[in-house]
Amino acid sequence: MSKPRRRLILPVEIFNREFDAKVLLACFAAERGFSVIIGAKREINLNLGSFPPSIYLPINLSNRNQVTTHLLVNLGHTLAGVDEEAIVYCSPEVYVKEKLGNIVFTQPKLFLAWGPENARIWKSQKNYNGMPVHITGNPRTDLLRPELQPYWSHSVENIKKQFGKIILINTNFGKLNNFRPNKGDEQKALQAATSSPETVDEQELGMAKHRLALFRHFQEMVGEVGKAFPTHTVLIRPHPSENHEIWKQAGKGCPNVQVHFEGHVTPWLLAADAIIHNSCTTGLEGYLLNRPVFSFQPVASERFDKKLPNSVSLPASSTKELIDLLGKALSSNTRPPENGSFEKTQLVEKYLAFLHGPFASEQIVTTLENFDDTLSLTTPSLGKVSIAKFYAVARKFKRTFNAKFRMSNLNRSQRYQYLQHIFPEIEYSTIHDRIERLQHILHRFSKIKVHSLGKSIFEISPN
Repeated sequence: MSKPRRRLILPVEIFNREFDAKVLLACFAAERGFSVIIGAKREINLNLGSFPPSIYLPINLSNRNQVTTHLLVNLGHTLAGVDEEAIVYCSPEVYVKEKLGNIVFTQPKLFLAWGPENARIWKSQKNYNGMPVHITGNPRTDLLRPELQPYWSHSVENIKKQFGKIILINTNFGKLNNFRPNKGDEQKALQAATSSPETVDEQELGMAKHRLALFRHFQEMVGEVGKAFPTHTVLIRPHPSENHEIWKQAGKGCPNVQVHFEGHVTPWLLAADAIIHNSCTTGLEGYLLNRPVFSFQPVASERFDKKLPNSVSLPASSTKELIDLLGKALSSNTRPPENGSFEKTQLVEKYLAFLHGPFASEQIVTTLENFDDTLSLTTPSLGKVSIAKFYAVARKFKRTFNAKFRMSNLNRSQRYQYLQHIFPEIEYSTIHDRIERLQHILHRFSKIKVHSLGKSIFEISPN
């Protein structure tokens, strides 16, 4: 009797952040015999009842996913512990409070950690139940490695052709400047504090005030940088959850200041002569790509700043200092001298594994391949699966009904615009193009195939 095919589900929440990396992971998995379902998280989660039992890699381990996690288990799927935001935070305590749900954290049958520090934090939690924690790295760092940088070459050339010399400013103020009105947690905390300060958590209010001060300084800074470097295009790239209008206003009067969000961030980082951020993952990514990276810190806080991306960047405590540092960097064509120092290398390797040697994607597949042999031991009863499938269909109907008939026209429009913003509906050509590029660069994956399973959902499997 032949062994059932191994199966894997890779939901994607933010297209520009995760999709390319998960296509890479899916290709490695399909090459090793897995059948992989990949696509928009919202569509995958609405159709869980139609997929055969698989290993499911979530976006995070928050209790916001409690209903989906419960459904996954009852349908016979197996949850792996993964968190796309497990390495950039202001402190481990805040990460645990904000990102690790005490219920969802107990559900995975194994954990896949970005690096040693991620593994240490997970193992130190009181709700950790002894499930194996494997340090595998993350596919997103694979796409930053020199071997795979040609994957971005065409996009980099197009960006340079369109914009010329670039200074890239990455912002991450979605909790203050949210794409959807009244959805930003920090904005809500500030508003609540004006009327009922006793109802607002002290940590949350302190963070909101700190971020608001930074937000205002960033708005003032972008125009000054635009004026100081008129031969460069100053590109503001907001976080996926941000409203763009305020940044357009900040750059008003400077024709070389523009706001863009198109595509994955990596080719924009590669195309930039300099990168500016504060407490943003793109600062770490820019450092790994060996770009000149600056952390703009007109206000600084040991308590609220996110240490890893700021620590691998050159700090600037004022707009004047930032402009001076940019001037020196832009007049030199050499590698940033601070990049690759012993101290920074040690720090990064504490958080990120498999930046050299085997790809993180390969480590993940090997780990899942070995683990997959135990899946048959966790299969739920037929009755439980039947009930779960009924619930999955009812849940899909309820969500569709509410979206169509119970939401106001304004809320429905805002929700649709936001969902399209973070993950637009994609065609077969979108995923096929990415697989072809990976085949050409790595000279692998020739014996895999891809086909559509529905709206923004695809299956990548062995031929």
